[in-house]
Amino acid sequence: MESTLAFLVAARRCEIHDLEQLARACELVQAVSALVHRLQDERGATNLHLASGGARFGAERAARASASEATELAVRAWLAQPAVGDPALAMAGGTRLFTRIALALHALDGLVALRAEIATRGCSAEAATRRFTHAIAALLALVFEAADIATDPAVSRLLVALFNLMQGKELAGQERAAGAAAFAAGAPGPAGEHALLHLIEAQEACFQRFAAFCPPDTLAAWSAAQAAMPLAELERLRRKLLAAGPGTAFVPALAETWFACCSQRLDRIRELEAALAGGLRAACAARIAALRRDPDDPQSLMQALSGLADTVALPGAALPATALEGTPTSAQADAPASAAGPLGPQLTRSIVDLLHAQSCRLQAIGDELAAVRATLDERKLVERAKGVLMRHQGLSEDEAHRLLRQTAMNQGRRLVEVAQAALAMEAFLPPHG
Repeated sequence: MESTLAFLVAARRCEIHDLEQLARACELVQAVSALVHRLQDERGATNLHLASGGARFGAERAARASASEATELAVRAWLAQPAVGDPALAMAGGTRLFTRIALALHALDGLVALRAEIATRGCSAEAATRRFTHAIAALLALVFEAADIATDPAVSRLLVALFNLMQGKELAGQERAAGAAAFAAGAPGPAGEHALLHLIEAQEACFQRFAAFCPPDTLAAWSAAQAAMPLAELERLRRKLLAAGPGTAFVPALAETWFACCSQRLDRIRELEAALAGGLRAACAARIAALRRDPDDPQSLMQALSGLADTVALPGAALPATALEGTPTSAQADAPASAAGPLGPQLTRSIVDLLHAQSCRLQAIGDELAAVRATLDERKLVERAKGVLMRHQGLSEDEAHRLLRQTAMNQGRRLVEVAQAALAMEAFLPPHG
């Protein structure tokens, strides 16, 4: 029985260790969410600047670039901490998370050359948008990975909610960039109405998933934030963009009106995002504290056991009254005295109860994690299906996603079902070109 307790203590320590490492990952997620917001701002300002031929938003773009660089330095400083890459402190799934970090840093490295090209107007607004979006996507993939490897259901739900909020906000940021470029250039972009509709539909789907996973207080804050957004003005400007034809000419001043309207909305989302990201660490800390004060903590029974025998190498403690008193169940009362072993019937019963409680708790955690991860697994299927369409049909990522969504709508099926069908057909699809 002493060995049983020793391994239960080890299991509890591992659980606390995993939560401590998850709390560190949540620190990174919090820093990454701030950087994503800065890059989104920089991308929007860059679109206005380049689409207007350098006539507008020059100083604003430079200021936003400086803010992005400062926030990026904060992320890199966090990653440079000696403990971050210490194998002794690594978490489950750390290989995947560290790989995502490496890919994100590589994407961020590429922004140095991009900013130099922008400063000399050496690239188009569309090209700059693609490269900023690539870097942001790498950072969002890092957040997704943190959600996918989280081992605590409550924290995992918060991470899934945060990821979907950030993904929806990123799509709203892409909408801001596309609209800013169109208004600043005085004409609709090459993608036109279909691209804009896709961005609107996709961001709303993300916000719905966010609402399904966020806690009630966050959902109330989301409703309040939406009430404060200039949604009527946004809808009016959207209609201008959606109704534009090949010969449409926009008043360039609308670019700044559009940018300000979208930015106000994004800033409201950012406030909620920051609160949710900050709450992740608090959730980890609360969970760790709860485990440490659990009255059924095996460490407490180990200390009680050390008061009876010298067989466990832990600090001694007097046997608590709760381990000596109480009325046994009928099954325990009928058990032979020898079944209790040298520890006594009450302590033996406590250990058996502890094993049962731990088993039930782990089962509940597993069930809840499975429910949360189902959403993450669906996204993985959709991403894989997009890759199949891109390889075999020569589509861009946006075109592949739009095709999947349109097929799902036409057939009255869920997006993940269409994605599964596309994956099942991959072996029969001819290679592109």
